[in-house]
Amino acid sequence: MSRIAGWVREHYIKSIILLSTLTVLLLAGAFGVARATDSPAFCMAACHEMNPYHTAWAAGAHKDIDCVECHVEPGAVARLAHKAEATKELWVHLTEEPTFPLAHPAGVPNERCIGCHEKVAVTSTGFDHAKHAAEGECQSCHSETGHSVSPEALKAAGIYNPSVSKRRLAGTVAHVDAGAANIAGHVNEPCSQCHDMAKTGCSSCHEPKHETAGPAAKTAECSTCHTAGEEFAFTHPAEAAAASCGSCHSVPAKHTYRGTCSTCHSETGVKWAFAHNPKADCTNCHTVPAKHSGGTCSTCHSTGDSWAFTHPTNGNCTDCHTRPANHESGSCTTCHATGVSWAFRHPNSSSCTTCHNRPAGHSTKSCSTCHRSRSSWAFSHPSSGSCTSCHNRPSSHSTKSCTTCHKAGASWAFKHPGSGSSCTSCHSRPGGHKSGTCSKCHSTSSWKFRHPSGSCSSCHKAPSNHYGSSCSSCHSPGRAWSSATFSHPRVPGGEHTYRSFSCSSCHPSGYSSVNCTRCHDSNEGGDDD
Repeated sequence: MSRIAGWVREHYIKSIILLSTLTVLLLAGAFGVARATDSPAFCMAACHEMNPYHTAWAAGAHKDIDCVECHVEPGAVARLAHKAEATKELWVHLTEEPTFPLAHPAGVPNERCIGCHEKVAVTSTGFDHAKHAAEGECQSCHSETGHSVSPEALKAAGIYNPSVSKRRLAGTVAHVDAGAANIAGHVNEPCSQCHDMAKTGCSSCHEPKHETAGPAAKTAECSTCHTAGEEFAFTHPAEAAAASCGSCHSVPAKHTYRGTCSTCHSETGVKWAFAHNPKADCTNCHTVPAKHSGGTCSTCHSTGDSWAFTHPTNGNCTDCHTRPANHESGSCTTCHATGVSWAFRHPNSSSCTTCHNRPAGHSTKSCSTCHRSRSSWAFSHPSSGSCTSCHNRPSSHSTKSCTTCHKAGASWAFKHPGSGSSCTSCHSRPGGHKSGTCSKCHSTSSWKFRHPSGSCSSCHKAPSNHYGSSCSSCHSPGRAWSSATFSHPRVPGGEHTYRSFSCSSCHPSGYSSVNCTRCHDSNEGGDDD
């Protein structure tokens, strides 16, 4: 010892530095240990009774917040000072058998909550958080926010204290004349410290997750259909309790019946499945279609789920159906086969005239000669036989074979024979007609007359006493030439026209005579023109 003291006196400065260094190392070690004990993982590893709380914390909304942030005042000094309090917990852990929940839970001042939750988002309809916050501590309503541990979790860890748990739960229930957790099966909530839960109503705290089913569903209480409990299971109320199905359910579109729902929905319970009432009058729910039979519905609609149409097998067709105009008056089954559609089917036997009248001027031969036996019985011209066996030749018609001018086909339309045949085979020349080739004046397209070019005298003879000059001197060429249009030739002098004098002035005895001396002396000279 004297040697150490001597060394210190001899090395005073070094002694101070060494002592300071040791002090810093001890403080750093202590601070490091203290910081490690602040970790949630240390709580779980050091004390098994903390496992349920650590598990609940890790699954909750505060999983990123250390325990000391809520349970210890902020600052390094305050947290080091808290280690003395933690020593008591360590003593209990080593010397006793701690159980939970604690009779007096660790307090969390409002300041620590507000440090993170300065503004609170309200999601509950009609709930005023600011008003409730002014009535007490945050912990009074949010006592298990950091780690909500169920009794079952505490039992599984072997640290459950039933007597304290019972007192804790009882402490959340309001006293007489205050709130009450008085809904059977409902979990105890801090709200019941102030509110009578039965009077408050489910809708004050809960928003329905299902669509409202009817006009009154928004104001109806959940407890009408849901039994209080962990799952709030749905139980359909009895009809008497429900009063009216319409209080929750809207009548479907096109639903016709307006009576009591149980008339058709008799399977009371969860399903309320539709069951057709076989004794009810069909017209109470269903409208008879237009032109529908007026008989009993069950005559054609068999009872069952679909009430599908089934045609009766007996009775007269006319009991339900009206014969169309001009319809055959015989038995319907002659042409309409029994079955689902009763579609028309032409009989294969009997005479056509039994049902059909021959049109006026129609052939008297067998119908099958021209109408083939098939679904439409459409007309089909025979491919063999003489035309005159069915058709009469028109008056003045050619006596040649019909196919000479009428080609076989659907219409048998007239088509003039080609130019290779002789016109006189079918046509007679009119009186006084030229005897040359017909095509010289008649074009083959329409066979209309077209005046040929060339000399007029090749076809026409000049009338007696006719003026002997060229035809074109007096007849102007045109389309027809049949009218022999006369155009008076120009008289020398340019003053002798039919517009200047009457025709008889120059032609007193007709057009074949000419007399100029009525106006001119025979000794006069003619016009220079």
